[in-house]
Amino acid sequence: MKINLSVTEFLSVCKAIQLRPERILKMIRTEVRVSIGRYLSELMKIELAEYLDPKPYERKKGESNHRNGFYHRNFTLKGIGPVFIAILCSAHIHP
Repeated sequence: MKINLSVTEFLSVCKAIQLRPERILKMIRTEVRVSIGRYLSELMKIELAEYLDPKPYERKKGESNHRNGFYHRNFTLKGIGPVFIAILCSAHIHP
């Protein structure tokens, strides 16, 4: 992402940060929580792909294993705060 600021705009941003540093820190903490949530959700998706052969929405003849969707959960991680994660439901495995 590229941001174009004039010198005046940049100085204005610096002054705002000096006056209210907690605001920029809150923005950074929020971005960290969002990034961690996306990372953990993607990690679970990759793990499920390793466990199940079919891709999402793919049905193979003679196979009873398939993905079963996902739901959202909030977790609180120590030192980070609340993290929003997409939890993948367990696979439907029929004997």
